[in-house]
Amino acid sequence: MNEEYEYSFKVKNIKEFLDYCENNNYKKQKEYKQIRTLYKNGGTVMARITENEYEEKYEKILNFKDDNLNDKILKTSRESKDLIITKDNEEFVVSLIEILNLNTKKVLKRKRYVYEKENVKFEIDEYIEPLMNVIAIEGKKEEVDIVYKKLENIINKNKVE
Repeated sequence: MNEEYEYSFKVKNIKEFLDYCENNNYKKQKEYKQIRTLYKNGGTVMARITENEYEEKYEKILNFKDDNLNDKILKTSRESKDLIITKDNEEFVVSLIEILNLNTKKVLKRKRYVYEKENVKFEIDEYIEPLMNVIAIEGKKEEVDIVYKKLENIINKNKVE
């Protein structure tokens, strides 16, 4: 199980964050379309089925994460390892969601840009549905805190309340 330390916030525009990454030696790892379906039942954990559409491939993944969908900027949460969904295990995945009594809560459609440098990763999301933009800065606590502090002026100027 992984523990994730991240700052996550809604912004009006992603351009300044993309520019920051490009101008500060962050390496673009991926750019892809994503559909994520969130399943919950009122408990403390949610299931997520994520469909990633890269230029060269398509993948579908199941994982579980602490139900941390609040408006706090700083989040620490547990996240399970990923299970790649295939034709061979798709029926099992559906039955698992059913036996855990999980119901579809949200379907998110977005374009995701991922940049990394050392122990810091940016996930810059341009949502198509619902219409919004979200920036996540995650990684090792000490380094993520430093990057967040450097960006505080840009964040405050662009943040959606």
